[in-house]
Amino acid sequence: MVHWKNVSNITLIFFSHLFYVNTYDVDVHLKQGKLKGTSGVTLFEGKLYFAFYGVPYAQPPIGKLRFKNPKPTKKWNKYLDARTEYHGACAQAHIVHKHGLYGNEDCLHLNIFTPSLYKTGQKLKAVIVWIHGYAFTSSFSHIHGPDFFIDEDVIFVTVSHRLGAFGFLKLNETDQNANMGLKDIVMSLKWIQKNVKHFGGDKTNLSVMGSGSAATFLSLLMTTKSKKLFSKAIFQSGSMFSASLFQGDHNIEKYRLEEKLKIKGYRNINEASTQDIVDASPKIYSNSDVIDSQRPLIPFLPIIETESKFSLLTKRPEEYFSDKQDDLNNRLILIGFNSKEGISEVIPFLHYPHYLSSLAVHFKYMVPFSTRCSYNFKTSKYKEIAGMILNGYFKDGVSVKSVEQFLQYSSDLIKYPIYDFIQRHKQIKGSKMYVYKFTYSGNLNIVKANSISGINTKIKGAASGDEICYMLKCEPLWESYVNLNRDYNSRDRIFIKKITELWANFAKTGDPTPSTYKGNVTWPPMTELDDKVFNLGKVYNIIDSKKEKRMFAFWNDIYRKYYKDCGLEGHDEL
Repeated sequence: MVHWKNVSNITLIFFSHLFYVNTYDVDVHLKQGKLKGTSGVTLFEGKLYFAFYGVPYAQPPIGKLRFKNPKPTKKWNKYLDARTEYHGACAQAHIVHKHGLYGNEDCLHLNIFTPSLYKTGQKLKAVIVWIHGYAFTSSFSHIHGPDFFIDEDVIFVTVSHRLGAFGFLKLNETDQNANMGLKDIVMSLKWIQKNVKHFGGDKTNLSVMGSGSAATFLSLLMTTKSKKLFSKAIFQSGSMFSASLFQGDHNIEKYRLEEKLKIKGYRNINEASTQDIVDASPKIYSNSDVIDSQRPLIPFLPIIETESKFSLLTKRPEEYFSDKQDDLNNRLILIGFNSKEGISEVIPFLHYPHYLSSLAVHFKYMVPFSTRCSYNFKTSKYKEIAGMILNGYFKDGVSVKSVEQFLQYSSDLIKYPIYDFIQRHKQIKGSKMYVYKFTYSGNLNIVKANSISGINTKIKGAASGDEICYMLKCEPLWESYVNLNRDYNSRDRIFIKKITELWANFAKTGDPTPSTYKGNVTWPPMTELDDKVFNLGKVYNIIDSKKEKRMFAFWNDIYRKYYKDCGLEGHDEL
């Protein structure tokens, strides 16, 4: 039930345009209690929408619930004021200040944006749930606005979930609280399923969407019992096969974190302050750990759980493709990758090209990691892999002129697990999957812009995450959007409209270019016999994936030949 209360006529200034509108407080009645929301208008088209900020979907994970699986939210007294724009990120290290804390532990909230609220007899709208993600340790959703999807008449929801130690640290072997950050996402989807109708949303037409590590999280959920909570999935630059995904039981990480915190006077982790846990977490690995592990060391990642009524992840992704194909074939998927995923990985070499000379001396460190393998630089297998990589990417050797080659190598390491998922999934009978390649380069490619800022370089292509600000209104790019609002015919503004229309069409119908689509290119699903992908560039067109197929064949040969038996008894060393 919805109550409308006209508050006042005010002048809202949005960038260079003035919109004279009536603003409303809106009340929505849920089983937990009454919510009071507010209204706004979209950036470019000035469409009215209703916003509910900071809505709790679970009990605060503090006190006795710290490091615990999420618990359903309780009822609130009177009404919950959800009118104030919510900036509550989950606790993480500050991205600017070295010893700064950003966010807090009471963070299990979501923001809901809808073009219209539920009325009897009204057709319910498609829902997109956006999950933030960056390397499992830091990210937040409040900088991403809903405007472009609201313009496409889609309900948009953002979710905050726990990160780092708060989201993934398992305190002891018998503890059934694990993968809390993933279970937060599941809890949020359950809440949305129960309540989205009140906001005009169709719970049977719900898409989950994420980029990078969020895409990894969501693709994992597709293989669990929580898969019934959504009908479609959008995976941008990530998959369940990301190489750094799983850790063991966290015993080593837990011990080292405790030791760091004891220096501060704490008897155990649970006593420690949020600030001290955030500060200590990245310090639990030494330089030798990084070298020996031959992989980026992220302190707390998902783990494989023992089967129980509380468990979520009980098998590795590979096992689901062999054991549970029937569970995977009824999910509509839109998935893709960016042309130069690894741009942010080559920042040191862009600023200091002479570092590449050091890389030539220590080329053994170029062998990709696997969480199931240990490494011995002296083995013949290890040297063989290094030689294959050298011949495959650096045929003329490694020098200060090898930036482009290193960029291709870094990009392919990110693309391979994505393409591995694509190749496996397209073979499942009855599956339907749309695959894209994002090549567009404009003023909103924020990752690329930050990576090459101040550098005279001609690097082309799109970095990992560069697609996001063409779909979501990104707060840091305020001035860029101001300029776009003045120019209706700008290339970037036209691209925003085109790409969000494709994503919205997929959310609504399961097809990015349905019969009602007015564009001049039809995007067909990938099939076992057809590997063509949809190019999202200056022009939209269907392209072959010969380059990606060669990349996949190269790395697949290495992984199958040298990594396949890793983790099996007597086969854990390269």
